[in-house]
Amino acid sequence: RYSCEGTAKKTVYLVGKGITYDTGGADIKAGGIMAGMSRDKCGAASAAGFMKSVSLFKPKDVNVVVGMAMVRNSVGENCYVADEIITSRAGVRIRVGNTDAEGRMAMVDVLCRAKEMAIGQPDPHIFTIATLTGHAVLAVGNYSIAMENGPARQAG
Repeated sequence: RYSCEGTAKKTVYLVGKGITYDTGGADIKAGGIMAGMSRDKCGAASAAGFMKSVSLFKPKDVNVVVGMAMVRNSVGENCYVADEIITSRAGVRIRVGNTDAEGRMAMVDVLCRAKEMAIGQPDPHIFTIATLTGHAVLAVGNYSIAMENGPARQAG
């Protein structure tokens, strides 16, 4: 968390996905595609690096809060399985369709907490940072994806 000196005009929340290793969970990755799955923590690493830059540059008029959704998606007695129902921090019940969608499951509660913290703060903006999934790479190629949300779109 970074709090500027004086009065903030804007508050920025970053949520970084940090899957330290991704086996696919109970829906285990097969066929040798597990190699390299330790790189799915780049969203959280980027958020941490951003906070380091903020601490050095000390921007005026803006507060910054970073949350990192850290988890290891492995097979074991505590892993969740397909068709399990999990209740999120927001009270929403989520049916697990595939345990290899752990990034969304890890980030949902951190995003909910960021939303709770943003209420009443000056001009809040919430961003997520995540490694591109295979589906995103197929859709747009090996580039970053930036997507605005409803409030950002309405603000212009």
